[in-house]
Amino acid sequence: MATQNVVKKPVAPIQTTRRGIATALTAFFIWGAFPLYFKQLAAYDATEIIGHRIIWTFACLLIVLVLTKRWQWIDTLKQNPRWIAFSFISGLIIATNWLTYVWAVNHDRILEASLGYFIGPLVGVALSMILFKERLRPLQWVAIGFALLSVLIQVVMIGSLPWISLILAFSFSTYGTIQRQTPLTAVDAMFVETTMLVPICLWWFWQADVVSSQLSFWFTSNIWLLMLAGPITLIPLLLFNKSTKMVAFSILSFMNYLTPTFIFFLAVFYYNEPFDLHRLAVFGLIWLGLLLFSIDLWRHRPSKALKAARLRDEALS
Repeated sequence: MATQNVVKKPVAPIQTTRRGIATALTAFFIWGAFPLYFKQLAAYDATEIIGHRIIWTFACLLIVLVLTKRWQWIDTLKQNPRWIAFSFISGLIIATNWLTYVWAVNHDRILEASLGYFIGPLVGVALSMILFKERLRPLQWVAIGFALLSVLIQVVMIGSLPWISLILAFSFSTYGTIQRQTPLTAVDAMFVETTMLVPICLWWFWQADVVSSQLSFWFTSNIWLLMLAGPITLIPLLLFNKSTKMVAFSILSFMNYLTPTFIFFLAVFYYNEPFDLHRLAVFGLIWLGLLLFSIDLWRHRPSKALKAARLRDEALS
């Protein structure tokens, strides 16, 4: 019996719309403006802030799921029970990312946080190579090399390991790597993650000696500012998810750099964090690496692959 070769055609790229661009810009702007909000919570312990962020994000997500009747994730987890454990791990990872970020903001180290999110895409590529055996293209290797060199320069010139930047980059990239494999949507995944973390947060409040450990505090007007952490976390996530259906992936990938850019400008021009020649060298290498990474991404964009496949099909027909 003769066998028939089946060629898998690439999925048609998403058509970018103005509404999609505006939606994505709003999401990235909100994420970039996070320091303005967390600075208002500087009087609270960083762990306390994250505890509230998890609890109120869970509450907001629960409202969304009830209103939209999104319960298919229950069946998904029944069919893939191992993702319950993976969701707990990913929840711990994103909580670590949030905690590090808030600590950096409230200790006047926003510039290091910005650097971490600039490094993130390059760390993500490196993780893909290690975990999924993906082969890196030459420009990707060069971009990762510039990232490693920037860390080395900071260690030598500034005399310290950029641990804030590295924790943010590796935690966010690891979280993103897990999300690439999960059968859950981003909203459902975050709901499952926060659901499992809420008991830990409540236990921490109960045994810690912080303002939120007092039950009476939860019924004061001061709680409202902390409660905002829920919608502030959820709204940009929903906007970004919506934009992925209205903006081409290649364009969204470039727009991802807007968030660390906003954070960078806030750190340097609003909060006046020091930005000397040494730090310029560190950021300069990262920016150069990201430029090369972006060029490589553009060269291998999905629309170009689709066009090549169409030309190939026409030549064979």
